[in-house]
Amino acid sequence: MENKKIAVLQIDSVLGDQQANLQKIDDMLATIKDPSVRMAVFCEYGLSGYCTDLTKIAEPIPGKITDALCEISKKHNIWITGGLPEKVSEGKIANASVMVSPKDGLVAVYRKIHPFGAERDKVVYGSEAVVVDTELGKVGMSICYDLVFPEFIRGLRLKGAELIVNSTFWYSDKYSGPLGWNSDHTLAMATTRALENKVYVAMACRCGTEYTEDNVIRAFGYSGIFDPMGTILARANLGEAVITAEIDEEFKKKCSDLPYLSDRRPEIYKEILDF
Repeated sequence: MENKKIAVLQIDSVLGDQQANLQKIDDMLATIKDPSVRMAVFCEYGLSGYCTDLTKIAEPIPGKITDALCEISKKHNIWITGGLPEKVSEGKIANASVMVSPKDGLVAVYRKIHPFGAERDKVVYGSEAVVVDTELGKVGMSICYDLVFPEFIRGLRLKGAELIVNSTFWYSDKYSGPLGWNSDHTLAMATTRALENKVYVAMACRCGTEYTEDNVIRAFGYSGIFDPMGTILARANLGEAVITAEIDEEFKKKCSDLPYLSDRRPEIYKEILDF
């Protein structure tokens, strides 16, 4: 069996302009000349940016924005997954990620289960874990802060995920900067999730800077693709970039034979965690 590849699109989103960001994705995909690349991942709120009035630009899913993304997927014959604001009702949005197929169009929608900080008061919480059958195997969807919760990522693995995609906007601002929070930590976290679950992980982070009235938000960049042993197969730097890596089916099988999952003691965890 010929191995297939995944791509991560690290973009500097045009704030508030979903059409411009769709064009960025279209242009980036056009640079990929390797037909074995079967999926591309972009960042959290990649089609909108964050520091804008998301309620004004959010669209229902499905809707005209996801229709446009499906057309791009079909044009380039590649699966696409990434983040955008979803209009849930008037004045209500979800922090969502979609999965589109070049053949079947929109196949999945995931709403962020773990909103972060002030986002808790602004978005409709997700409540459903999503694992999608794709050309690269079963793919578990996650958004940013979800990656901090190992029990959630483990749950995706137990639901059959062989690859975890994380569309994210890791950043530093005047509050987190003094803590030293940086890309070293996010790369380490993604590495750990891959290793402990014996899965591939593709983490797509925004790059660039956004501004509010009293804050400067600097996206980390440094997106990465990680194998089931926690090896960084590909890594971006600070600017816009397209990175790719191979999903090695034989290596994936060897890693899945390791007893990390079968050696768990869920009966003990249930008692400790009071699940």
